[in-house]
Amino acid sequence: MREWFLGLQPRERHILMVGAAAAVVIVIWGFVWLPISRGSQELRDAVADKRLLLSDLRRAEALGASGGASRAVNSASESLVVLIDSTSKSAGLAAAVTRTRPDGPDGISVSFQNAPFDGLLTWLVSLESEYGVSVETASFNGAREQGLVSGQLFLRR
Repeated sequence: MREWFLGLQPRERHILMVGAAAAVVIVIWGFVWLPISRGSQELRDAVADKRLLLSDLRRAEALGASGGASRAVNSASESLVVLIDSTSKSAGLAAAVTRTRPDGPDGISVSFQNAPFDGLLTWLVSLESEYGVSVETASFNGAREQGLVSGQLFLRR
C-alpha cells in the first residue's frame, strides 16, 4: 500500500491526506463528541428536574413539620381508601396501583408496579400537603424501563 501511495502524484497524495484527515475529524465528531455532548445535556436536564423535585419535597416537609396546623385536610370525612383511589387516578397512577389494603382507620398499604418515579413522588407530596397523608414506610424496586419503579408504601393520615 505504501508503494501505491508513493506512486501517486504529489497533488493526489495531498488530496488523499486532506480527505483522510477530514474523515478522521468527521468520525471523531460523529461517534465520540456528539454522543457525549447529548448525554451530558440529558444529565443536566435530569439534575435540574431532580433539584426542582427536591425543593418541592423540602417545602412539603416544612409544611408537615409546622405541626399540621397549616395542612388543608379537605376530605376528613372521606375514607383513606377512597382518597388514595381518587388522587392516584387524578395523578395518572391508577394503572400502576395494583392493590390497596386498609390498616385501621388512619392507615393504608399501597402496592404499585411500573409507576413513573417522578409522578409517584409528586403524588406523595400532594397527599402530604393537601390531605395530611404522610408516608410511614416505603419500599422501591427499579423496573426494567428507566424511570419506572415498583414497590409498596404504607401511608398514614
